Amino acid sequence: MLLPLDGPSALRALRVYRRTGRALPRARIDLPEPDPSPQRRWTERLVPLDLLALPSAPSEENPLHVVSPTAIGRPQASFFKTRVLGVLPEGSFIDLQNGLVIPCPELLFLRMAAHLSPEAHALLAYELAGTYARDPDDPRLGTVVFGVAPVTSIEGIRSYLDRYGRRNGTVLCAHNLASARDNAWSPMEAVIALLALLPPNEQGYGLGQISLNVRHEASEDLVLLGARASRVPDIEIVGSHVGFNYDGSQHLNLEAILESARTGDDAEKIMREVREKSRDDILRNRELMAMGRLILPVTSADLFAPGGLDAVMLEAALAREEIDGISASDIRYLVETKWYSDPRQQLIWSLLPWRPGVSHARKLLEAMPWRKPGIRYSLRW
Repeated sequence: MLLPLDGPSALRALRVYRRTGRALPRARIDLPEPDPSPQRRWTERLVPLDLLALPSAPSEENPLHVVSPTAIGRPQASFFKTRVLGVLPEGSFIDLQNGLVIPCPELLFLRMAAHLSPEAHALLAYELAGTYARDPDDPRLGTVVFGVAPVTSIEGIRSYLDRYGRRNGTVLCAHNLASARDNAWSPMEAVIALLALLPPNEQGYGLGQISLNVRHEASEDLVLLGARASRVPDIEIVGSHVGFNYDGSQHLNLEAILESARTGDDAEKIMREVREKSRDDILRNRELMAMGRLILPVTSADLFAPGGLDAVMLEAALAREEIDGISASDIRYLVETKWYSDPRQQLIWSLLPWRPGVSHARKLLEAMPWRKPGIRYSLRW
């Protein structure tokens, strides 16, 4: 069997593959024709549900997205939604060696533009060029796998769009790609980076250029006194000394202490681990300050609370004003003006991993002037 996938189905397959920890095959191929061999025709039983994280076989209501190089070679099964792709840049597909063929990550980013809002599309670029993979079945709420190798880079996607040419959504893709960066380590970090980069007219803060997860070396005398040899801030504003670290629940894991008390686990050991992690975060902030970096911690409460991220960004702007002499007036205006702050808060909530995020995303989609009628945009991405 050789089944070339498209769009959302290809993204499912890629996320399943990345979660195994295996590197994506380096070899690039051209788009092959779908082939059910050794079977004579396509049936639901041929679809490898485990490789696509599908709970049940595809159907006419929930079809599998596939692609074919020719109209004559396209599968006719009712549970397929098939698109014919003609001329493509050479080597635009990858054979996963398990019966599935997917677009290369750069083409996949392009193909997903028709299924995602601009912000969710930019977050997909963060994921493809980052070191995490979302859950293939429930990307918004499912378990994230960390520490996997990136499958492309922002420059790699940009170069592919140039080869693809000015057609079929490449202008929109390039626009969305401008708000993405390489080397994101987590989805929440990516959300903060996205909001920092988006311009004010797109409900962002417009902080300017940023870098993600750049390692900074500590001075030798500090290391001799027990400091870490290096630290890696999540996000830094280029041209300033200010940045952000996303400190998730594991940075003060009180739930683990409660759980140990409930289950009878070694509560003292758990408390010691929580205390050590909290202390390491304090040391991290001090050591980064000694390197000339003022890195503001951001928590999930900051993102979920009304105006929470506004406060963090204003604090960063005020710190940048004091340290770097860059005026905070623009950020102050953005957070104090409801015409900007209300839709921005709606956008923030629409991107977070909680069930109400779907309804916030739906409201935003309904209000967006770029929304094409008849297209079913994914709210789960």
